[in-house]
This record gives sequence, C-alpha cells and structure tokens, in this order.
Amino acid sequence: MHGFVIRGIESFLRARHGDAVWQTVCAASGLDRRGAQMMRSYQPDIALRMIQSASVTLRMDRDELLEDIGGWIPRFDSIRHVMRFSGSSFDDFVLSLDDLHDRGRVVLPGLHLPRIDTRVVGPKSYHLSLTTEEADWYPVLAGFLRGMADDYGVLAIVEREAGWLDVRIADDAFAEASHFSLNEIAGAAR
Repeated sequence: MHGFVIRGIESFLRARHGDAVWQTVCAASGLDRRGAQMMRSYQPDIALRMIQSASVTLRMDRDELLEDIGGWIPRFDSIRHVMRFSGSSFDDFVLSLDDLHDRGRVVLPGLHLPRIDTRVVGPKSYHLSLTTEEADWYPVLAGFLRGMADDYGVLAIVEREAGWLDVRIADDAFAEASHFSLNEIAGAAR
C-alpha cells in the first residue's frame, strides 16, 4: 500500500478526530504513532487494519467512515487544484474520472488507484463502476464526489448500488463554487 494513502488516512484521523484516536488506531494496527511516511510502501492490509480500528474506536460504521475520508480529500488545496484541472464544470470532472488511475500513477509512481468506468446514462446522470474487488473504494469515491460537487457549487445526488455509483446532478448552480483560476495558479508557480 502506497504511503500516500496511509498518510491520507492519518491526516484525516488526526485532523478530524484528534491525536488520541490516532494513537489508538496505531496501537491496534501496528503502525508507528509518529506517522506514516508518504513515499514508503506498506503492507497491503495496513489500511484495512487502520480503517477497522478507527471504525471500532469511533463507534462508526465502516462505510460511513470511508465516505467521510473521501469527502475530506477535496479540502486539501493541492488535491483540489489537481482535480479542478480535470474540467471547468462538474460534468467535465465526472467524465474525466476514467483517467484518474493513470494521472495518479504519473503524479505518484507506485500509487495504484482503481480504474473508474464512467458511462453517461442520461442528461447530467452517470453510472460509475470500479475495476477492483475492494468494495471499500466505493464509499471513498462517493464521499470524494460529494466533496468535489460542493467545490464546484453543484448539488449532486450520489447513490451506491450493488457494484456501482449513480451520480445525478440535480442543480449545477446550487451554491457558489470555490474560487479556482488557472491563471492565478500559473502565476503563483512562476
């Protein structure tokens, strides 16, 4: 498991639930409480042990916890900016998810995200399926989509079905979108 994923779970738990929860999760999962190393590879089951321990510690349903983690990801400006490069609208963003697996590997070699198959099933309606047997990715993706919809100012209904997610844009001008400008980002990089 890529350290980026482990570090993301750590960051979420520490920021949202505090260091005491983080230390309990570390003790139960066998992870060093000083924190995960971003570029290190971890045993494949470490993330599963962390999520299980956090779910028990927080007395929270596993899928609910995973969805909260997914919804928290777009709060990082660096991730949000990379994702906003995917399109000027939430529709464009959803349609670009087919490329997320490959883009993730370019940015972080060794990061293996599941492939996403996005199909248009109607006006502003999409059917997303993952090419993985790991069902834990579905609630993470659902939370992530809701977080990105908020960032775009869109009201999106994301429902999990058996083996896929249905995404429907109910209102694409629901709220004010977060400020995002490619010109400002390019100017800051100079």
